[in-house]
Amino acid sequence: MQPQWRWPAFPVFGAILGSLCAEPGVADGRPELSLPLACQPHKTCFIQTYVDVDPGKGAKDYRCGMATYDQHSGVDFRLLSAAAATKTPVPVLASADGTVKAVRDGVADVFFTKANAKGVAGRECGNGVIISHSDGWETQYCHMRKGSVRVKKGQAVKRGDPLGEAGFSGMADFAQVHLSVRHDGKIVDPFLPDAVDGTCDPNARGPGLWEPSVAAAFPYTNGEMIGAGFAGAAPSVTALEVDDHDVVPLTETSAAIVLYGRFINLRKGDHVQFVANGPGGSIFDEGAMPLDRDKATYVAYVGKRRGKDPWAKGTYEGRVALVRDGGVIATKVVNFDVK
Repeated sequence: MQPQWRWPAFPVFGAILGSLCAEPGVADGRPELSLPLACQPHKTCFIQTYVDVDPGKGAKDYRCGMATYDQHSGVDFRLLSAAAATKTPVPVLASADGTVKAVRDGVADVFFTKANAKGVAGRECGNGVIISHSDGWETQYCHMRKGSVRVKKGQAVKRGDPLGEAGFSGMADFAQVHLSVRHDGKIVDPFLPDAVDGTCDPNARGPGLWEPSVAAAFPYTNGEMIGAGFAGAAPSVTALEVDDHDVVPLTETSAAIVLYGRFINLRKGDHVQFVANGPGGSIFDEGAMPLDRDKATYVAYVGKRRGKDPWAKGTYEGRVALVRDGGVIATKVVNFDVK
């Protein structure tokens, strides 16, 4: 039987983005937040989505970018894949001291689609925890793995205490923890907590509500490469969300040699450049077509078909670069040995 308390709906959580003026006394008791996941920033976890600070039908993040969507009420810390969340469970951690206000568990870990939307209606947050802090502040942790929640209502927790494990229950289409912050029931963007009337700041630099180390580990990004590699065939976007290692392996008899990159929060006009070299020299130096629209998640690749001879044994090196407005904003160099 479900507990008889009102779980705020995702993504709005029953709150309306409004005026978050820095009035006298509001700063008193505000929490300083630590990272809500036991992960390595920009290696095993990434910020996929920020709070939508636009109170209308549009969407903009705290730096006036588009790394969000309409009415998104928190910060999504994503993992590389569902397999990364389940093969070695990733603890969700309390971001500040407090008392557990509400708990839910038992929602299945199933990627959200329009086809299963009715199945998570009213439980969009999936499995999760709400923690009350002092002076009307609270944090909420969503999309945790089924059966992993390990705290109870009324329990006191300290910063860094494990609450459960990251998953993809509820309205989640990638493995993550969604962290919402509220003050007196209103959504607060932890990166820009004193924003007024939904305004953004393209020059925001402060830590906001975060511990300085967390703010330094996650500087604002609106376009990031989360993976790259060689494969023997074009990778599947869906398969990579399930398991980030699920690609056709490159062998000397592969029909093609493919170099790919995985990206989040790309903008219209962005393009990807691929350079690959092997034991015999250059294989290709090509760019993908510029994007015709923004992409929250994206996989790009370039390949070359094999001729009659097998691929030469030895080390292959690839360079994947994300280009925006004529400049490279992200790059990865990968190596692969064909034996």
